[in-house]
Amino acid sequence: MNLLVPALLVLVVLGGLGAAGVGVAAMIAWQHLPRRFLFTAFGSLACGAVGVLAADALVSGGRPGGWRGPLRLLVDAMLPLAFILLVQAYRRADGERLKAQQASPVNQQTSLPNRALLIGQAIPAMARCQRDQLPASVVAASVDGLAEIAQSRGPSASEAVMRDFAAVFRDSTRAGDVAGHASTGVLAALLPSATTEAAAGMADRLRREASAQLAHPGMDGRRLTVSIGIAPVGDGPIRAVIDEAIAAAEGALATAAAGGGDRVLEAPAPPLRTAGQPL
Repeated sequence: MNLLVPALLVLVVLGGLGAAGVGVAAMIAWQHLPRRFLFTAFGSLACGAVGVLAADALVSGGRPGGWRGPLRLLVDAMLPLAFILLVQAYRRADGERLKAQQASPVNQQTSLPNRALLIGQAIPAMARCQRDQLPASVVAASVDGLAEIAQSRGPSASEAVMRDFAAVFRDSTRAGDVAGHASTGVLAALLPSATTEAAAGMADRLRREASAQLAHPGMDGRRLTVSIGIAPVGDGPIRAVIDEAIAAAEGALATAAAGGGDRVLEAPAPPLRTAGQPL
């Protein structure tokens, strides 16, 4: 029993201070979510207090005696553990919600189809291009600094930016173009019968319109900019070449964004194939 109580005190100290650290990290991540922020703030204070009191008892020797001592320390150890489990439950719920949004046929924020549905809707248009031996291109675009907006001003601000950007993106496409999401923060469109030169014209128009219409959430006079990637669609199995072109456009987009943003870059042409050749 003499060794059990100090060991439990050390456990409570480590658990309490560790849980407080987890809570502070969660507070920073959830600073724009008032209820979660308050929950993690109070939880961090409580866990920190438990750890400090246990450390004081360990140093001063003021340990609870008798058979009740270990039981009291076990109860103290439960608070940090329960707090950490609750924080992890919130994070798992966020991850599952994000996966559900990505797996949904339509993006709930923009009402545009997600990638799988986008490719499915683009197949008939691409089939006509292959039948008539017409070119086709893919344009992928994203708002520069969207992750920083979410971090500094909260997820609701970045969602509002995406909704506004989706409206500008739709207005910039033609009647026969097929628009949707390449990923959560990246919009893409298949442009049937469009060479990469024609797609570049659409991309430049989109970049100008986005800069003119999208205000920064800070409402300080800054305008948002976008980075755009363009890729030609190659020959081969329709679904595969569309997916390949979207990925190539995303790669060009990533390069444009890494180079400072507010740019349009074209991806290299895919290898020459026939419809019967595998990718």
